[in-house]
This record gives sequence, structure tokens and C-alpha cells, in this order.
Amino acid sequence: MQKKSSSFFVIDKKKLLENLNALKSKNICFMVKANAYGHGLLGICEILRGKVKFFGVATLEEALIVRKIDMITPILVVGISDFFDDELSVYNVIKKVIEKNISITIDNIKQLQMILLFLNKENKEREKADKAAERLKLKIHIKINSGMNRLGINDLNEFKEILKIINGNKNLIFEGIYTHFATATSDIPYVNKQLKIFEKFLKCIPPIFNPLIHLGGGDIVDLPEFQKQKYENYMFRVGLKLYIYPNEILNIKSRIVKILNLPPNSRVGYSNGFICEQSTKIAVIPLGYADGINRKISSKGQVKINGRNHNIVGNVCMDMFFVDVTEVECSIGDEVTVFNNSSKWAEICDTIAYEILTGMNYTRMRYIIKN
Repeated sequence: MQKKSSSFFVIDKKKLLENLNALKSKNICFMVKANAYGHGLLGICEILRGKVKFFGVATLEEALIVRKIDMITPILVVGISDFFDDELSVYNVIKKVIEKNISITIDNIKQLQMILLFLNKENKEREKADKAAERLKLKIHIKINSGMNRLGINDLNEFKEILKIINGNKNLIFEGIYTHFATATSDIPYVNKQLKIFEKFLKCIPPIFNPLIHLGGGDIVDLPEFQKQKYENYMFRVGLKLYIYPNEILNIKSRIVKILNLPPNSRVGYSNGFICEQSTKIAVIPLGYADGINRKISSKGQVKINGRNHNIVGNVCMDMFFVDVTEVECSIGDEVTVFNNSSKWAEICDTIAYEILTGMNYTRMRYIIKN
């Protein structure tokens, strides 16, 4: 598909690195799932290659995309649902993650048993072919459900059984254990409750193991409870914060493609979303909800043209939206700053910044990394 020459999806490399350096911990798993929160998976990973401890993704497909440009940085797949549909799926997935040195998550003993069936069968085949064949090694992370009630083990006895299996199997590397906090920005007592549950599981781990202990959810990295080194071998999973704080790293720009001078009572856009009360100058911008310009921003948001903010008017279309530029001198081709504040857009759209950002679609824009 031919890209628009008039619209630009700009990632600020300097600001991203500043955000990383501003974190209070340097042991970071940078979450790049959902196309790096809408910012472009390959572009973001290219910038942070070798600068974070892990990349975190939701699916094997995302992990393999990262591996195209980065064969060194460890990758953890935090999603598990697509691994264990059937034995063939397990075979294909485990073979691929070992080949590409990708770590996976398990959250129940059945998954581990299915993995071992494959590993045992595969190792026997390898040994038949070559007695000196190196045994396969799979890196696993165990997720604990401490109160998010989404994924993870919540039974101590099941966890102990899993540890016994791992301890007796040379094919498995117990690389990490983790949990996810549900209320890191809203309910600290519940965070502490989750932490106590998580630590009950940690106490069950035999000294022979020294897994990476990692935590995620909201601004968990900034909570005072975690400012001192709580665990010997630890890491924080960080997502949205690195994309927007202290600097928003995404800036969407476009250009005016048409200007209309309309008389009073003129209707603009679908459903007559805007009616001119007086003579009005309207600029047409070639982006729409297909590009992630949320339709709820209609007649509520603003863009910047020639240094001034101007109101979006009428209903956002699939490929275009309208701006009232009556009070500004502007011409076709003038630059428009469409987006640079996800929190503000989220407030207007009555949602969260995560949804705004992951809804962005740069495929019809020029993707630019600004150094």
C-alpha cells in the first residue's frame, strides 16, 4: 500500500531514552506487546536493543518479529493461551522458542506436562540420531496469580509440584517467576496484600534455584515499597510509563489538504456534525479513525496549526477530519500537529491512554524515528 506523503508518525528516540533513564530501576523488562503499545514494534525495539534486560511480548508472533532485528536481548512471552491448544501446537511452539532463544510463561501443571512430553520425545529422537546430541533446554517463567485473577497459579500445592518436576528435569531452566499488580496506581493496601501472597510462593522455592523475580502493573516501579532492592535477582516490567513519562514519545503530524470558506448555516461532514453559525474557514486533514483518530474526539479535540490550537469540528471520518481555522492564516500544505498527548485524548474520549495508543495505526503514514 502506498503511504501518504502528507502524514507522519514520529517516534522521538531521544525522549524514549530519557524516559528509560528516568526510571528508578535499571532492571527493566520493557513491554512491547500490542505493537509496542501502538508505537511500532520493530522501531521501538531497534532503539532499545541492548538497553533493557528483557523485552516482554504477548504472543510468539510478536517475539519472532523482535528476533528479526535483535538476536541477543532476552524475550519473554507473557501470554499463554495460544501455546496449549493441542499437542501439535505445543510441538511447533516449543521447537520455535528453543530455536530462537525465547522464554515462555506457564501457569498450570498441565502445560508443563505437555511441554515435557515434547521435550522427552524430541531428546530421544536426537539421541538416536547422534549419541552426543545436546539435550534441548527450555527457559520458563512461572506466573503467580496473587490477586489480579486473570492468569497465573494460585494454588501453593500445585506450585510445589511444578517445582519438583522442574528440579528433576535437565531440559527445563527455571528462569523467572512473576506476578502482576491490579491496583498499583489506585489501591496500595491491595498491592501489599498481593505482595504477601506472592511472597508465600517465593518462600517455597528451593535454594538450588535463583529465578529472576519480576513485578509489573501500573507504576509499580515507582512505589516506595520497591525502592530498596527487595529481592536479590529482580526486575520490573514497565509498559505505558516508558512511552509517555516524563515525555510523550509519539507525535502525529499531517498537512492541510483542502481549505473551504463556507457561508453561515453550511453543514460539515457526516450527519451534519457541524453547522457554521457564521462565515467559517474549514481545513481538511487527511487522517481519520482508520488511522487511530478516535471518533469520540469529534468536535472536542484540538490540533495545532502555525503555533495555535484550533478546534476539531464535525464528525471524524474514516480518512479525514475537519478543523475550524477561521482565526488563523493558513494554506494548503501547512503542517498540523494532530497528536502529542495520549492522556488528554483519553480524558476527552472517556477511556485510558492505553486504548488511545494501541488504537493508533501508522500504516498509512510515514513512520519516522527522530534522533
